[in-house]
Amino acid sequence: MPWEYNLEYVWQFGTFGPGNIQAWTAANAVRYNFSDLPLKPRLGLRFDIASGDNNLTSPNLQTFNPLFPTGVYFNFLNPVGPLNMIDLHPNLTVYAGETLAISFDWAFFWRASLGDGVFRLSGTPLRGAIGSARYVGDCPALTVVWNPTRHISLLASYVHFFPGPFCRVNPPNKDTDYFTTWFSYKL
Repeated sequence: MPWEYNLEYVWQFGTFGPGNIQAWTAANAVRYNFSDLPLKPRLGLRFDIASGDNNLTSPNLQTFNPLFPTGVYFNFLNPVGPLNMIDLHPNLTVYAGETLAISFDWAFFWRASLGDGVFRLSGTPLRGAIGSARYVGDCPALTVVWNPTRHISLLASYVHFFPGPFCRVNPPNKDTDYFTTWFSYKL
């Protein structure tokens, strides 16, 4: 089947102290497999949005809490977490033979609510709700996975984060580079 998709919609509600919880997220991923073409390209697009607070002085909570997000949520760097965040994330994977996969993706991040800040993957605040800039930044990534045998896997990934206008008014405002390699052996 050439089409793959994953659509997730979550609404959080309840109470917390004197306030009410009203938060939500929509996570969408669609991919098309061109399995008849050379390199068998897989072209995909992710689009996620997670609500943020509109009024930080209110006891009501509107920032979506992902509770237990995976360690590799957006990419290996995870420059931001999936709270008060909109991300658009095109991706492409090609296969050079049966054992080598090369993936390229580029994530773009915006604040969902201008009244809320930017958070880490853990849910702790990374930067406050200073300024009216919505665009947080973008993050290209290149990942290569080689499986020379069914027991051995080698992974190398490079990710770069370009800070946007929100980071310029809410320093630090530095580019970030991340490189990782993994070796896995499975019995």
